[in-house]
Amino acid sequence: LQYYLSNINLVLEHNMAEIALALAVTSALTQYQAGREAKKGYESRAKFKALEGRVEGVKAKEQGIQALKDTQQLLASVSASAYSGGLEPNISGGSIENFITKNILQPGYGDFATARDNQLFIRMQTNAQVEDLLRAGREAKAQGVANALGTLGQGIANYQATRTPSTAPTTKTTTRTSGDFTRSTVPSARYGKVADSGTRFRSYGE
Repeated sequence: LQYYLSNINLVLEHNMAEIALALAVTSALTQYQAGREAKKGYESRAKFKALEGRVEGVKAKEQGIQALKDTQQLLASVSASAYSGGLEPNISGGSIENFITKNILQPGYGDFATARDNQLFIRMQTNAQVEDLLRAGREAKAQGVANALGTLGQGIANYQATRTPSTAPTTKTTTRTSGDFTRSTVPSARYGKVADSGTRFRSYGE
């Protein structure tokens, strides 16, 4: 009975080891897929951020173009007024040229330069944010792979440790409960001469 119970325990242990290994493989696959999905999520966010940056950059560029258009219109208006004699030769600023430079050209080019700087800043900021998101995606995937390998390695190690047979020595003990006890391996003088002995024993009749 003990022999059969031992075999049943071994079978159960082997089955449990295989189940544990299967669970470890499943968990490792889940962790790997989670890393991949996280990377895809970061890549999607990076694409959206890049698109958003381009939209903001276009807006800044349009603001710069509008500043130049406004400057051009003011120049045309002042030039037309000056040509028709609508402006005094000595206006505030000393002359018409100084008036145009200080009140039209400088503010207009200043607005254009500000819009251009904003466009450049938006582009740099967008590129940095996109790179951060892509880097986070790569790290997430690498972490998923590392977790999967760790789980799988631990599962394989546990499986091999469970499947390895015990090397402890076993001692077989037998008890003699029946048999022929009439035969003795000890020589006795009652039977006369002892084999391989030169000694002669005297009997009671001598």
